[in-house]
Amino acid sequence: MSNEIRAGGFNILPTVVKNLLIINGLFFLAKIVLASKFDLDAIFGLHYFAASDFHVWQIITYMFMHGDFGHLFFNMFALWMFGASVENAWGERRFLCYYLITGIGAAMIHYLIIYFQIHSSLALIDAFLSAPSVDTFSQLANVDRINQAAIAQNLLYLQAHPSAVTEFVPQIEVFRETFLNSFNIIGASGSVFGLLLAFGMMYPNSEIYVYFLLPIKAKWFVVIYGALELMYGVLGSADGVAHFAHLGGMLFGFLLIMVWRHYDSNNGTGGHWFYPEGSNRKRRKIKYATSYDDEEDDVRNMSDEDYNARKFQEQQRIDEILDKISKSGYESLTREEKDILFKASNK
Repeated sequence: MSNEIRAGGFNILPTVVKNLLIINGLFFLAKIVLASKFDLDAIFGLHYFAASDFHVWQIITYMFMHGDFGHLFFNMFALWMFGASVENAWGERRFLCYYLITGIGAAMIHYLIIYFQIHSSLALIDAFLSAPSVDTFSQLANVDRINQAAIAQNLLYLQAHPSAVTEFVPQIEVFRETFLNSFNIIGASGSVFGLLLAFGMMYPNSEIYVYFLLPIKAKWFVVIYGALELMYGVLGSADGVAHFAHLGGMLFGFLLIMVWRHYDSNNGTGGHWFYPEGSNRKRRKIKYATSYDDEEDDVRNMSDEDYNARKFQEQQRIDEILDKISKSGYESLTREEKDILFKASNK
């Protein structure tokens, strides 16, 4: 019934999901093979935007890097578990667009939070560089990610020789660069959490088995997981996980879905937010055929995305009818509902 996740009727490994799995696997393999020569996490991971190690390509490539096999496995398992259903419903273009935008959005939210966390420390470093003083130098001992032992040792020297404070400007410049370059995120988790949000909105009553044992409806799974990520992020969990990036993926996913819903409702698609967009083709409402020949002509003139959206609508309608039968029996169906079942059984 509609409250269960099934693979039937859909491609169990759709094109974009399959290619994302392959690309992530290749990046992880390259990381292992080239470990002795290159630090691919540093090259492809996303650094803080003001850091010298930041490069534009990292906005995309960071999504394909993972810390270890466990990190890779659970992200890829979730990508397949939630992404396959979403791609089948939306089509390749919209799914890929959503995946990349939620990943970029996750990174933006993560580093927005980092900016507010390090703003005061960075301002202190810049204050010393612009006007070196022993007092400002002493305050640097409270800045995280800076060699505080070196600061404390040099402070003793400066207190005895305050005029030598300018000699430490090059050292603090190096500290500043090291400080900014110390931030680096990797992983597809932001996009995966975006897919989790989309899945929960599309199939709210589908059951997800936590640890393959405890069933929970998708809508509650999303709410609980989102609340946990918010709690861990606010409390400052020291587990090395970018919790606000996860929330960022969900937030950008929600906003993107709302934009698409509004866009679709104003462009002749009846507000159906699974309908794939395309700037170079004429939009049209999906019509149900009234005869077998009409259906053949309709299908022949459809794009792949239109066909996926239509099949999704049909399957939803059939699921509703089957649910009605399970609750009230076959005789409770209207004539139209019986006709729909009859046509579906003959396809």
